[in-house]
Amino acid sequence: MTATTAWLILMALSLISTVLAFFGAAGVLASLAILALAWIKAQVILGVYLGLQLAPDWGRGFALVLAIYMIVIMGLAIAAG
Repeated sequence: MTATTAWLILMALSLISTVLAFFGAAGVLASLAILALAWIKAQVILGVYLGLQLAPDWGRGFALVLAIYMIVIMGLAIAAG
């Protein structure tokens, strides 16, 4: 994936998040959707902009830590909802 493609993906995901927030999406499902979009954006940034797609072992390590973090945050969002 090129940096331009990654940028376009990040812009699209940001637009979706903004639309969800702008139109008043609320509740657990909206929180989980926005967190999932943030998770995807983080993966794109790590892979393309930080170059972890060229270092698969490091990429898997970062992806694992990010996954654990996001699952904990999503669990807290569910518990709070």
